[in-house]
Amino acid sequence: MNKIILPEYITTQPSTGKKITFRPFTVKEEKSLLLALQENDVNIVVNAIKSVVKVCTDNKVDVEKIPYYDMEFIFLQIRAKSIGETIDLIGSCDCSETAKTEFYVDITEAYLEPTPTGEQMFKIIDTPYTIKFTHPSLSDFSKKLSDVDYSAEQVVTNCIRDIFTDDEVVTMTDEEKLGFIESMTSLQQRPIAEFLKNMPLTKIPAKYTCKVCKKEHAIPLSGFQNFFV
Repeated sequence: MNKIILPEYITTQPSTGKKITFRPFTVKEEKSLLLALQENDVNIVVNAIKSVVKVCTDNKVDVEKIPYYDMEFIFLQIRAKSIGETIDLIGSCDCSETAKTEFYVDITEAYLEPTPTGEQMFKIIDTPYTIKFTHPSLSDFSKKLSDVDYSAEQVVTNCIRDIFTDDEVVTMTDEEKLGFIESMTSLQQRPIAEFLKNMPLTKIPAKYTCKVCKKEHAIPLSGFQNFFV
């Protein structure tokens, strides 16, 4: 049985500048995404997204570790080449509850704000330690949303890539890393907190004019809930 040979495209991973080769997702893979959405379960949706990104990039993307915004951006590129470069939406307006305006956004205009800086080094003041740190992954966010026992400190722990001194790389278990984070003072944690607070978001410009009152609206879209359409 012959199968369609899907075209390949190239995009850039925002946090690293690395070139990523990908293919569109198939009808079967699109169906799995839509079925996941119907389940209304964040873990099922996240697993479906990771599965599609993984297979469409031929396992070249580590879906468990790349930052959330990298996953968003790469998924958008795959979605654009699979379904189309525009998303049809309906905008509301405060002039009337029934004021609904059809409009579309162009996926190719997606951008990240602020500009990703990739992994960062943080020297922990008054200690010999330096931490190599990254932003949370999609999995980190899904765990935080679905597991009441999954703490913010555990999210931070998963963002640690390395801990080292001038003389050695310090090997720690996840439990030890958690204890390391929890033992810091607020002053020591502040640079890390600022890094997390300013995590980039993937955005698509969204503009429309209310068909009732002619008021102009301009609110960038962000988040997977808007990119699935």
